[in-house]
Amino acid sequence: MAEAQGAKEGTPLAASTSGAPTPAAPAPGGARRTLSAVAMLLVGLAVGAGVGVVAGGTLLAAWRSGALESESHERREQTGPVTPALTHTIDALVVNPAGSDGLRFLMATMVVEVDAPGTVDQLQRRDAEVREAILRTLGSKTVPELADVAHRDALKEELRATLLKVLDRGDVLRIHLPQFVIQ
Repeated sequence: MAEAQGAKEGTPLAASTSGAPTPAAPAPGGARRTLSAVAMLLVGLAVGAGVGVVAGGTLLAAWRSGALESESHERREQTGPVTPALTHTIDALVVNPAGSDGLRFLMATMVVEVDAPGTVDQLQRRDAEVREAILRTLGSKTVPELADVAHRDALKEELRATLLKVLDRGDVLRIHLPQFVIQ
């Protein structure tokens, strides 16, 4: 009778020595699915490795032959010599944004690109004044204003104007914010 019930429910049952029915071994379909998934994964890895070898080999051959260096050298000759920018880095800027009640803070690093070495010297000599002016400007902004990436260029322009008020001479060409973290 137990075998008849197993046949009705669709699950195969085998008789044990105690006379009670026990489930038979799992169907081979599940093992087949796992095997095909593993096979697909291995094929994908093999194809990816093949593409990597071909692309990497091509780049390695070009690098060894000097073709990559000559291209960058030709580009440099067309555009003229690259002169390093005159910059002054102001790091460890930490300020509480407006309306945050001290619960949120902004941690930033600012790189100021200037027009002349004298301007860099002036920024270094007047570091305390420069930091205070920057912190006052950043502290007047709310968290949503600081977090909005679409307004980041406007913020950089406002910081540039703030620095120009502190400087006696020279020009601030660009402001870069390589670190800008709001917590």
